[in-house]
Amino acid sequence: MSTQHHAQRAEPAHQGKPTNDAARDETARDEAAAAWAEHDMRLRPDSPTALHGQDAAAHGRSALLEALGSPEALERAVRGRKTPGHNRPAGRSPKRQVTVPADLDARILAFIAAGGARDFSALAGTALDEYLDRHDVSA
Repeated sequence: MSTQHHAQRAEPAHQGKPTNDAARDETARDEAAAAWAEHDMRLRPDSPTALHGQDAAAHGRSALLEALGSPEALERAVRGRKTPGHNRPAGRSPKRQVTVPADLDARILAFIAAGGARDFSALAGTALDEYLDRHDVSA
């Protein structure tokens, strides 16, 4: 397996359109590697180190727990962020549009280009979720 490091390339924020080619490239590489591992990788049947099924799942969970430091952190990582409107039936999420000042837009684009979020929708969803969790206005 290659240990090459690939530099991330992002479009300059001043061009006015958010792109994150490096993140898309990395996602495509990850998906290709996962597909290969799931469907095409061949292990020796008598491999002393290969784990399968529940043994593999338990080993992976143990490694994540060690890396993340607590059961709570592991659950957050495995579960992912809360999805707004999670009680809705499956389907397309509602769309919202926002207008932001140019300086905030530049910060948003730089954050996404640096890999801080997958795209604007992911950033906005996470930011709004965290904000609303901290600013409860229930009557």
